[in-house]
Amino acid sequence: MAQLLTRKDLAERWQVNEATIDNWRKEGILTPCKGIPAPRFSEQHIAELEGIKLERFSPLERRRLERELEELQAENTKLKGIISQILAASSQIISVKEGVKN
Repeated sequence: MAQLLTRKDLAERWQVNEATIDNWRKEGILTPCKGIPAPRFSEQHIAELEGIKLERFSPLERRRLERELEELQAENTKLKGIISQILAASSQIISVKEGVKN
């Protein structure tokens, strides 16, 4: 689990006083973690405010997920083609049956 930062931690990090941190929290600029008695801030939230994008996955995990996505997209395309063929064949059968009735 990522480390949670206190008001004091943030004040030191950003070189402001703790009252400024409280004001930013009241203004909605800072969002504390929920379910914790004292205000604590997630490192990810703070990093995003600072303009740093934290990666949720390692490069290996990201590549595995990208490969899985590519495979699923290819399978999806293949299945759409099969469904199109089935619909085309079934529409011909339906039209032949309707022609026999008339």
